[in-house]
Amino acid sequence: MKTKKILALLLVVSMVAVLFAACAEEGGGDSEWTRPEDEGGDVDDAYPAADYDNEDFTFLVIKHTDTTKDYYGGPYIDAESYTGSVINDAVFERNLAVEEKYNVNITTREEINGDPAELLQTLVMSGEFNYDVIYGWGYKLGNCITQNYFADFNTLQNVDYSKEYWSPSATDDLTIAGKQYLSINDISMNKLEWAGLLFYNKQLMEDYNVESEFGASVYDLVREGKWTLDTYLNMLTVVSNDEDGDGSITKNDVYGLVDGNGLGTFASNASGVFNTIKNDDDTYTISIYDQKVLNIAEKVHAVYSDSDYVKTYEELWEGADTTGYQDMWEYARSFFAQDHALFCAGNAYLTSEFRNMESEYGILPLPKYDENQEQYYSTVDCLASIFAIPATYRTDMSTAGPERTGMILEYMAAKSNEILLPKYYDEVLSNQRLKDENDKEMMDLIRDTIRYEFTDMMGLTTFQETKDAIYENPNTAQSTYTRAERRMENELTDFYLEVLAMAEKNESAE
Repeated sequence: MKTKKILALLLVVSMVAVLFAACAEEGGGDSEWTRPEDEGGDVDDAYPAADYDNEDFTFLVIKHTDTTKDYYGGPYIDAESYTGSVINDAVFERNLAVEEKYNVNITTREEINGDPAELLQTLVMSGEFNYDVIYGWGYKLGNCITQNYFADFNTLQNVDYSKEYWSPSATDDLTIAGKQYLSINDISMNKLEWAGLLFYNKQLMEDYNVESEFGASVYDLVREGKWTLDTYLNMLTVVSNDEDGDGSITKNDVYGLVDGNGLGTFASNASGVFNTIKNDDDTYTISIYDQKVLNIAEKVHAVYSDSDYVKTYEELWEGADTTGYQDMWEYARSFFAQDHALFCAGNAYLTSEFRNMESEYGILPLPKYDENQEQYYSTVDCLASIFAIPATYRTDMSTAGPERTGMILEYMAAKSNEILLPKYYDEVLSNQRLKDENDKEMMDLIRDTIRYEFTDMMGLTTFQETKDAIYENPNTAQSTYTRAERRMENELTDFYLEVLAMAEKNESAE
């Protein structure tokens, strides 16, 4: 990247002018974002300088797809030059600041459609594990933890995981036996981009007088702590209209929700029920099922199983010609964009699909269980890319080590919080037509309530399979749980003990 610095600096003045013009034209300047914990002053003053001899600091980026639509990763790690793209230029500016401060060269190696387990094994066996940071699918990296490919983030120096530009909830949710092998910070927007939320169609909300039935706007319901599961499910049943009069609610009519699998399993996490509870001794207790979960599953199933209210992706794309769409998932969500559904389950990444939507739309956090619940919970998808640190520091760079890795990640995350995050808000909220200040407030709330489902991120598949089965048929929930309980216990215990043994072995070898 450094070879392009002189040219980049010469272009800065002209590019700034272009960017200001673009913002004015696209509405990008309508929304300003302020860091939640803005302490004032220059970010650089708080971080010590260092000289790393112009050596490479390399991210191994394991991408999900080679298409232009990069699900789960995003263009947040590297940029070659200024291009006029809001996100690209913010990434370039951030990386340039890091390179200048530390005399280091930020580089990436991309593996397209790579499977982390196979790739990492190949790199280790060939002696080519010369990377500083790994960036790839969350649950697939989680599956690799027991193979001893990753270092504990706690071994890094010069970092403060309590800072909001890291993800304090990741430290809490993803620490195993006192070790943290996966983490995320504001270098990538994935912790916000892939947090669960709801889109809603403002025109349909008005046309069907939905808010009037509940005595407040949906935004006020959120603010007052009254945006609950019961309220949300009731809203879904208000909007169901056989527009073509053929006697049934088909995908071309109007209904309450477009949803991925039509099970609504999000409701457990959103209600504060996670698959495990971490005990004081760092062990885990399974908490995937109890009377509260059964109550939630019964409520959700009663609505989600009715095709008059909820359309699944599979129902929408079955037999359809999806020409003109990048994939079947985008095609399914287009029914929300075309005013057929009041709600669409998703995340901030999907706002680009609604850029040309004629009706106005907004975003909301996932609903609480009831008004007694203290806060909302927004769980990050386990497919979202996340960071890991190689267990062995590269030998081809003399400055490599926990001091350098920690110092660069800390500063890079802080600069991202200063440079990239505001641009991301601007891009998602303004340029994707979410210009309402209420939506900015909702986005802040979602960011502040992010959580990670431990079992999903660690790739413990029995848990999600069991949850799916409980929500698919609540009438057999007890027997479903009973049959799966031993398998879940074994999977969780085996994973925990393997991590514990691996950590102890590594510590004794030091």
